[in-house]
Amino acid sequence: MNSTIKKLLNGITSASIEKYLMLTGWERLDHATNNRVVMFRNKTYSEFVLGVPSNENFVDYYERVYDIVKILSDFSEVSENSVIDSLKSAFVDRIQFRIITDFTDKGRIPLEYAAQCIEGLKELVLYSACAELDAKPVCVRANNSAKKCLSKFEFEQTQVGSFVFSIGVPVADETMEQLYFEEVSPPPDEPLEHKVVKRIETALEQIGQIVNREVRVAEFVETGFESGITANMCDALGKLQPLQSAAIKVETSIHYAEAITREVKPPVKSTLDNIHFSVVEDVSNRYKDNTIVEDVCLEGVIKMLSKGTASTEEGGEDKIRLIAQYGDQLRSIDITLSPEDHKSACDAFRDEKIVVITGTLDKSNRIWSFSEVVNFTVKE
Repeated sequence: MNSTIKKLLNGITSASIEKYLMLTGWERLDHATNNRVVMFRNKTYSEFVLGVPSNENFVDYYERVYDIVKILSDFSEVSENSVIDSLKSAFVDRIQFRIITDFTDKGRIPLEYAAQCIEGLKELVLYSACAELDAKPVCVRANNSAKKCLSKFEFEQTQVGSFVFSIGVPVADETMEQLYFEEVSPPPDEPLEHKVVKRIETALEQIGQIVNREVRVAEFVETGFESGITANMCDALGKLQPLQSAAIKVETSIHYAEAITREVKPPVKSTLDNIHFSVVEDVSNRYKDNTIVEDVCLEGVIKMLSKGTASTEEGGEDKIRLIAQYGDQLRSIDITLSPEDHKSACDAFRDEKIVVITGTLDKSNRIWSFSEVVNFTVKE
C-alpha cells in the first residue's frame, strides 16, 4: 500500500472504527464465526454488511481500513478525509491549524517559522491548562499540573501537500469503551485535557466576536479569561503570524472525541487573519496593563509551610506563606521554593527567624504570590 496513505490512516484502531459505526447507524453482529473480522450491519439498510479487521497487527490491516474508508465515504456521501478525521477522533480530541500565506504557495515554509508555530501551539495548550486550573488574566508561572497535562498532547501526521499543524490528545480510554455508551448515565467526568481543548475553542470564538464587534474589548478583558483566552494564550496564538508576511490566514478545525460527545459531529471551524491577530495583541496588552507584576525584595516571617508530594494537585511543589510588610500593610504571600530553599525555610520557621526573598511578585489575586524566586536567604 502507498506509504503516504498508510501514514494518514495511522491512529485508526478497530475500536475507533467500531465507535464510529455504532454512532452512525450500524450494529455489531456477534454471531460471526471468523475471529479475524468483526461484522457490522447498517440498521437502515440491513443487507449492507461491513467487515472490520479485529487486530491492528494484521499484515493487510491498513489496506482493509482504506477499503472501509472508501466504502463509508461513498455510503455517507462525504470525502475520504472527513471519514478519516472522524475515525481518528473516536477517543481523541484533535486541533488543526492550516497556515495560508504567500510563501506556503511555494510548497515550503521557513524552518524558523515552523519552529515558532510549534512553540506557539505548545504554549497555547500549556496556558490553556493553566487557566483551567486557575483562571487569571496573566499566568506568570506554569504549574506542574499544567505541564503534566501538556505532556499528554502529541504532534500528529498532517494532510499531504498542506501546512497543517495537527495536535491530538486521548480523552477517553478505548479499553473502557463501555463507559462511553449512550445508555450509561451519568457520563464519565470530562478530563482536564478535553476542557483544555474546549477552552481553546472558546478563545478562538471570543476573538471572532471582538472582530465582528459583538463584544467591546474594554468590557471583554474584565471577565473573558475566566472561560476563554488569557494573555499567555494570546501571545501563543501570535506566534502563528510570520513577521515577514503581509497577509496571513490560519484556518482552525477542532475535532472532539466521539466517545465524549456521543455522536459524530463535524469539526468546529474558525479563521484567523491579520485583523484577528491585531485583536489578539490588543487583548494581551490590555490584560497585562490590568495585572500588576513587580520585581521586589521583601522581608517577613513564615506563617505556614506545605510539603508537596507526587500525589498533590501541584505535582510536588514545596510552598510557604509569608507575612511581609508591603507599603503600609501586612500581606500574606504564597511562595513556591526549591527543595533546598524549602529546607532552609523549615529551619527559619522553627527558629522564628526573618527571611528575605527577592523575585517577581504577582498581585493579580486576593492572595499575592511570587511567580519567580531569584534569591531566598534567612536573616541571622
